[in-house]
Amino acid sequence: MQADVGSPAGRPLDSRVSSALLDAALREISEHGLEKTTIAEIAARAHTSKQAIYRRFRDKTDLVTAALLEALRKSVPPPPQRVSVAQDLQQCLQHTAAVLTQTPLGSALRALVPCHREPRLAAVLDEAEASQRLVLRQVLIATPFEADMETRIDLLLGLIYFRLFLRGTDIHDDDIERAIYLVLGLIAPREPMPPGGLPGL
Repeated sequence: MQADVGSPAGRPLDSRVSSALLDAALREISEHGLEKTTIAEIAARAHTSKQAIYRRFRDKTDLVTAALLEALRKSVPPPPQRVSVAQDLQQCLQHTAAVLTQTPLGSALRALVPCHREPRLAAVLDEAEASQRLVLRQVLIATPFEADMETRIDLLLGLIYFRLFLRGTDIHDDDIERAIYLVLGLIAPREPMPPGGLPGL
């Protein structure tokens, strides 16, 4: 994305138009998916022209990428409060689930999962995961749960991604809370493990 300091011809770019284009692109993708979204529809939704888009972005993918990155920047989970590991994890995962289920960004990310082979869009999906993992690392680091931290994060994010992206089912606060307690080992098994179970259990 070009900065709003001027086009290649020296014509100044209006930052309000750029912002409207980013918002329009995000909403079009969230409602219609990448294939059915067109430059013309994005321009119409932003109340501007296709020329205004091409002065700022190379193509549709460039615009969509910029829109997703801007939305990700605005949706970073709040930092850990250091009240307890379980509560900080719950705050982060509830925020992630809310973004994915209640915002245009979440709908757009879900719509773009099949497009992971497009390098620019794949980079955005990677960025979305990286930002979530970073906050979870901040919660777990320097705690007794730092051991096998990446696997714990895989399990927690896996619950959300599997339910929302693959099954297409809702995820509730109770699901998140139980997953956290299981991953942290704060819930004892209901029945003894049979002989030949995992070592130490």
